[in-house]
This record gives sequence, C-alpha cells and structure tokens, in this order.
Amino acid sequence: MRLNEIKKGGLFRVKNLNCCNDCVSRLMSMGLLPDQEIRLAHEAPLGDPIAVEFNGCHISVRLEDAAHVEVEPI
Repeated sequence: MRLNEIKKGGLFRVKNLNCCNDCVSRLMSMGLLPDQEIRLAHEAPLGDPIAVEFNGCHISVRLEDAAHVEVEPI
C-alpha cells in the first residue's frame, strides 16, 4: 500500500521509500525512515495535498510524492 492510498483514522508503518524523489529525500531528512509510524492527519478539501503526522510533526505532502512511500497497516 502507498502513502497516497491511506485513510484517516489508521496507523501505518513505513516499509520502503523511493529516495530518488526529491520530496521523499527531504521527508527522510526530517525523520521519515523505514519502521517509522505515520498516520493521515488531514486531507485538503479536494484531496490533494494530505497532511501526515510522524515524530509529533504534521507535514503536508502532495499525493504525487506520497505515492513514493510504501506503508503497511499496524
């Protein structure tokens, strides 16, 4: 499952990241690494971007970039 496919209310664990994407590389530098817990905090009214929460921070991510992060439900 990809980060752009998750629904609000669930808790997920990062499995894999495509670090070739610049945005994902920036997320990794902020602490989004494999085995990190992440959840969907908010969706924009039209669905893009989404706000995710990890390490106590809320980060806005475009769906295009979120598709490069593989997660699994916990």
